[in-house]
Amino acid sequence: MNEQEKTVFMSEQEKTLINKTSSILRKDTSIMRLNDIIEELVHVIESKIKIEK
Repeated sequence: MNEQEKTVFMSEQEKTLINKTSSILRKDTSIMRLNDIIEELVHVIESKIKIEK
């Protein structure tokens, strides 16, 4: 099954989540493992917290 076929089976919520994470991380997250996405999101959050302090 290719990426386009997988997209057909995704819910609207999943598509929205992919779009949001891709936007935040500035990369295509549709092919990333969930653990990698979480790790990168945590890094972004930690970086923003350090900047605010």
